[in-house]
Amino acid sequence: MSVNAISAQDCMEEESAVDECYRPLSAEEKGGDGTDAFGPGGDEFGDEVDDGELGVKSDAEENFGDSFFDNWEERAVDGVAELRCVNFKEITAKESMMCHFLDRSVAFLFYSLYAKMNGFAVRKNKIRRNVRNEITQQEFVCFRQGFRGMGSVNYGMRHKHEPKAETRCGCEAEMRVHVHSESGRWIISYFQDFHNHEMLDDRLTFMLPGHRKMDAAALEQMNMMLRVGIKTPQIYSSFVQTAGGFQNLPFLKRDMYNQIGKQRRIIGGDATACLKFLESTAQANPGMFVRYLADKDGRLVHLFWSDNCSQLDYDLFGDVVAFDATYRKNKYMCPLVVFSGVNHHNQMIVFAAVLVANENEQTYTWLLQQFLDAMESKAPGCVITDGHGAMKKAIEAVFPEAYHRLCAWHLLRNATSNLSNPRFTSKFKKCMLFDYEVWEFEDHWHYMVDALGLSDNQWVSDFYSRRRMWATAHIRGNFFGGFRTTSRCEGLHSMLGKFVQSRHNLRDFVEQFMRCISQMRSREAHSDLLSVVGEPVLQSPFHDLERSAAKKLTRAIFFNFRPMFFRACTPKVRTHTWTQTSDTFTLCRSANVRREWQVCHYSDSNSFKCSCLRMESLGIPCDHIVAVLVHLEMTDIPDSLVLDRWSKSARRVVTKLNLRT
Repeated sequence: MSVNAISAQDCMEEESAVDECYRPLSAEEKGGDGTDAFGPGGDEFGDEVDDGELGVKSDAEENFGDSFFDNWEERAVDGVAELRCVNFKEITAKESMMCHFLDRSVAFLFYSLYAKMNGFAVRKNKIRRNVRNEITQQEFVCFRQGFRGMGSVNYGMRHKHEPKAETRCGCEAEMRVHVHSESGRWIISYFQDFHNHEMLDDRLTFMLPGHRKMDAAALEQMNMMLRVGIKTPQIYSSFVQTAGGFQNLPFLKRDMYNQIGKQRRIIGGDATACLKFLESTAQANPGMFVRYLADKDGRLVHLFWSDNCSQLDYDLFGDVVAFDATYRKNKYMCPLVVFSGVNHHNQMIVFAAVLVANENEQTYTWLLQQFLDAMESKAPGCVITDGHGAMKKAIEAVFPEAYHRLCAWHLLRNATSNLSNPRFTSKFKKCMLFDYEVWEFEDHWHYMVDALGLSDNQWVSDFYSRRRMWATAHIRGNFFGGFRTTSRCEGLHSMLGKFVQSRHNLRDFVEQFMRCISQMRSREAHSDLLSVVGEPVLQSPFHDLERSAAKKLTRAIFFNFRPMFFRACTPKVRTHTWTQTSDTFTLCRSANVRREWQVCHYSDSNSFKCSCLRMESLGIPCDHIVAVLVHLEMTDIPDSLVLDRWSKSARRVVTKLNLRT
């Protein structure tokens, strides 16, 4: 135990009872060898408690005599610079009493550092004020001062959780300071260094709560690592590695978790914090579009946001939009509706996102209207959804001209759950996805229904009545850019899972979602590089046409198109008719003379149109058109067959975006 205790009664004349416990040491009190002992810094622990007493005199410094003012400037402690000079292992009580401080916080830091080097921790206790309600005195005590309140634990009873161990034992060690009446400096009135408990060694002292704290630099580094998706245990391990060991780190892993939780418990609630975050983001991003809806009690119900990059993407690639509302990994399990599409590299891009409280028709109508406002009233040509009835009605109301396609993956899942017939699921998938002509689809469907005995099944009949929303044979001619399902969003869900955790509040969720989207966008630059550096090795029999396509299309789209050069070897031109404006070529495959395709070539515009409508559906020429190009001995892919949205120059086609103020 530390035994270096100094009592004011041993060295001062008798004073009033009010001031007795605040009396300073006399100049004659012995203490140490008289050498200076000045070292490093500590942390604040505990809360101030006002004992409610006013009007306490603060002239106790007069009892030091003239010696108290000797070397006054040398004994000044104004901040960290002076504290770094103190050797708190060697400083005596007398030397401590002779110090004076800029303010109470420096005095507390002084005592905290002293405690850290001597095996204990401290906290703030009582304060006293004068008649003007100004704080004039402050008491700092050992962290084991006092006793646990009787009402905090029911003794003699079993508890579901083990109560916290009792740490308070009535220790009387303390340091009291008060303000000097003339200089305004804070001086030590009383210093009691006797403890009724064992002191800890250096290995354990740093673990006491009073000595554990994450400074501003550590907090900033932690938050930066959290923002990029690094988990808390890995962040703490990084700090330990940098510090050279656990013993050199001034905080524990639990302190890091506590800080994260504290940052999430923001005053004003999650909704207010989330809106403030979006507002600050909008200041740096002038095109940011944010709308929200609150209920009559002021609670946030729906939140819509779209940044200017998303709006520019929509301006370029908004011909087809997929809606997904299956992601719910947030603290409140609110559905996240994502508006997505594909860019010129056939990569998923996000146009907007909405957090909604429910999924009824009114909600979907509201969010679709916000989407339309964000995109300057430009509606998509085609939309893909999971078939939610409320969404279907909302689309008909807000996007009346858009072609509505149902997600193939959800349809297969519904077929499996409603019929539980593997043969039906297999044949239905073929009817839905194969590139049949309409008459071929009808033949296959009716044969399947009759063969499986499902002619009277109501679900099958209802399903068939909606065939124009899911059958490729009926959808052909409407551009979907290769979209058949909303399952592309599963890739977003997987990536988002690396950033977002279920305990995240709204603000954290929105911030991490935006960082996830930012990372997704970084892939486009790499794909741009792959498209312009180097040339793919030519593999088809038609090198000139293949080379021309490779120069005009992005690499990913070219790879999707290249199989058409091989398939073009099969169709043969059977007849060729012409008019003043066009030439019509009839093609067929020798193995199936029943199937024919007509390719029209309009010489004025050098454009082509095939009866299979794959060019209109996918945006890349079909094998029938390629066969006609070969028949006409063309060596260059006409520009009419290269959609701007699939070209290497897609980003240069439209560059102007009206930024909102």
